[in-house]
Amino acid sequence: MDRFLGKVLGGDDNERQSTGGHSRDDDDDFRGAASHAAEHAPEDSSFFSDILGQLGQRKQQIAEEDIDEEDAVRNHRNFFDDSAPTSSDKATSSGMGSAAAMQALKMFSGGSGSSSSSSSSSSGSGSQSQFIGLAMAQASKLFDQQASAGNVSSGADKQSVVAKAGEMAFKMYVKSQMSGGGGGPASGSNLSGLLGMASKYM
Repeated sequence: MDRFLGKVLGGDDNERQSTGGHSRDDDDDFRGAASHAAEHAPEDSSFFSDILGQLGQRKQQIAEEDIDEEDAVRNHRNFFDDSAPTSSDKATSSGMGSAAAMQALKMFSGGSGSSSSSSSSSSGSGSQSQFIGLAMAQASKLFDQQASAGNVSSGADKQSVVAKAGEMAFKMYVKSQMSGGGGGPASGSNLSGLLGMASKYM
């Protein structure tokens, strides 16, 4: 599992050991995600970089966590499906975060905007950073929308919502690579794995 995650995130075991388990390539991937997020959200990249730095310290733990598929689909329907019944519950960090990651998955795999087309020709780490960045941007916009409607629970703030979206997107990405064969950053399985996951959920 450690070796597989090293391939997905960029860098190798030797570089990680020589830098105390922290690879410069990991930083590059996370900086890329912050830049992609800032392209689609009102915040600048430093806002997302701070959150990604915290997620990076827990990336192995996050990657090994399961995805509650039913909950993620339900949250996405609640926040993004206009035909779904309106929920009387206040929006939580985890609910908005998972919904935003699902929306990013839908956008990333459905060819909306430049997300899908640019990813198809990029490396594995590039498609990873684009997907995570898009999820975090969607979370930022969703929080603003819910906050303006007075529909945010007392324990939720924008940072926690964006962090939850980043966590969920990272878990989706890793699990899509596992189900798609995990061919490594240079293979075409990175995008195809996300496409397969999108067809499963959507």
